Amino acid sequence: MSFEENFIKSFSRLAVLLRDRFPKADYMQRRALTAIAEEYLTEAALKRLLSFSDGKREMLKGKTVGIIMAGNIPAVGFHDLLSSLSTGANVVVKLSSKDRYLIPAMMEEIKNLSTDIYNRVKFLPLESPATELNSYKPDVILFSGSDENKAMLSSEFKGVPLIARGSRFSCGVLTGKESEEELEGLAEDMFLYCGLGCRSISYLLIPKGFDFKPLIKAAQKMKMVSEISAFANSVIRQRALLTMEGEEFIEGGFFIMRNTPSVFPQMGCVNFSFYESKEDVEKFCKQHAEQIQKIFTKFGIAQRPKIDEWMDGINTVNELWQRLSNTK
Repeated sequence: MSFEENFIKSFSRLAVLLRDRFPKADYMQRRALTAIAEEYLTEAALKRLLSFSDGKREMLKGKTVGIIMAGNIPAVGFHDLLSSLSTGANVVVKLSSKDRYLIPAMMEEIKNLSTDIYNRVKFLPLESPATELNSYKPDVILFSGSDENKAMLSSEFKGVPLIARGSRFSCGVLTGKESEEELEGLAEDMFLYCGLGCRSISYLLIPKGFDFKPLIKAAQKMKMVSEISAFANSVIRQRALLTMEGEEFIEGGFFIMRNTPSVFPQMGCVNFSFYESKEDVEKFCKQHAEQIQKIFTKFGIAQRPKIDEWMDGINTVNELWQRLSNTK
């Protein structure tokens, strides 16, 4: 069986197992696993991913990719792992302590499907620092996280090519004519996974005269996130601070909204600004072009990216190949 056939057969089978073998996963974990199965692990998606390293894969055998994974969304690092494995390279993973179970469990399922794929992945012990990756002499390192950590890693992995993705946000552009269903989709895009992750909509561009009541009503479908203490405490803290400082905000019950130019709100807060024309929207997008992950005008799809909707808009496989092919 060829590399490509084995890759497609193994991971498309994993898609089925994700539905069958993870019944105890909580709501957000199930949503993440379902999105992975339906958007990354179909035969068509896997073929699409493999196409980016066609004709180059033999050159990359024996190379090692180090991955430092984020933990803000369940199994968020799986796309980096899948992309790296599609190149034929070996992978060493530093898991986030906040997302330590799902991806190793997924690879245990792969073990029964392809020992070749399974044996090309190594997970560092959870207590190990990220710098432990150096002991495996990685040829390139993939990282997703804050701008602060991005700068720090550049000094900790000197001489190793670093593909680092820093802080970004996604924005929703409303017309004021959205249906209840569309607003419920927007609510999910804002609050699924507590609104964490660069694809969650954390900033809104809203037409002047917008009626917030239908949006606040539709958002109640996501009220379950208020049961998560970190989310609830963040809202309480932000509400108290804004009240003490005399700043206005819109009360959403389990969340708050602020009219502010700040594009990186605290958890449980959605920031927004008003626009009067298409030119206002274009100006905002241009001003924040280096910080925006995605602009959404259709809602309910933010956390279901396609296999080739790359983080920061950079093709991970092409970037890996370019970096790995230049190492000795």
